[in-house]
Amino acid sequence: MKDKVTLLMEETGCDRSEAELALQLCGYDLESAVQAVPRLFQNIVILKGRFCVRKESLYGLCLAILNLKEKRLLRARAVISYNPAVYASELDQHWFDFEGRLYACRLWPGTVQAVSQEAEGLLAGYFDSPEAGAFYEEGASVDEAALEPLKALLGTRLGGPVDLQFRQDVLDLGQFREVRPQEEGQSRPQSKRRTRGTRAGPGAENLLILRIAVEPDPVGTLAEDLHAGDLVHVAINDGRDIAQYLARLFGAAQDESLAVPVEAIEKGAGEVTVRVRFSAGVCGDVSVPGDLRVRAERRLGKTSWWKKFLGG
Repeated sequence: MKDKVTLLMEETGCDRSEAELALQLCGYDLESAVQAVPRLFQNIVILKGRFCVRKESLYGLCLAILNLKEKRLLRARAVISYNPAVYASELDQHWFDFEGRLYACRLWPGTVQAVSQEAEGLLAGYFDSPEAGAFYEEGASVDEAALEPLKALLGTRLGGPVDLQFRQDVLDLGQFREVRPQEEGQSRPQSKRRTRGTRAGPGAENLLILRIAVEPDPVGTLAEDLHAGDLVHVAINDGRDIAQYLARLFGAAQDESLAVPVEAIEKGAGEVTVRVRFSAGVCGDVSVPGDLRVRAERRLGKTSWWKKFLGG
């Protein structure tokens, strides 16, 4: 029988020292330790930036999310526009709202889509390179010296000196996964289900819900057996202009599916409603028979810890 440290490492992906600390803090209660691990270590760095090239009247936003423990870039986003309202975006807002703002700016008149994609590639390449090593050091903070290589890189592409401002937020994995912090004293709703194709009202998560179709697979996973975190292959079959634009933005060619994470599952009488997450602010919903087999990849460590512990 495996010991609790090994089981916790398998269930959460943490290393041995983290597992031992979590168990000590939780009185060696395995279930509590599973919940505690994502909250113990602040390994996620959010870099929110805005910049302008006054010589060319270009304005932009950028976002980089780094995993300090794994020393890797989780994602990079950028938008560049001739619209100065882009540069007016506040950096002190929650990262989820900032990323939503960045996506919204891509739809504004004056946005230069091709240059935005190039800038996003430059951003990703920089944070994947050894030159960005200082950003991955624990306790490191953004300063002018650290930004100079990135400013030079963007300036070369955009045709002039770049005025770049960054704000750094440090989160634990639990904060990052919950996307939006829960207000103190506010109970979490039992169901997040909304009418598909609509946005939430004021005070709720401002989601754009796309109509999607899952890709069937005769030897795939039963829809009723899907779990949050699994990757499922879906196609965007929403006819709205915004949906078609986003499909191209996400890299989906016509009749081509995307592998995206399942965010939530709601089971009814013989039917399953699946919600997937494309990006911050953009999800997809579809209802399918529970016995439909779909193309999906299961998340590692899916077996519950108590089944492992009891040998089930």
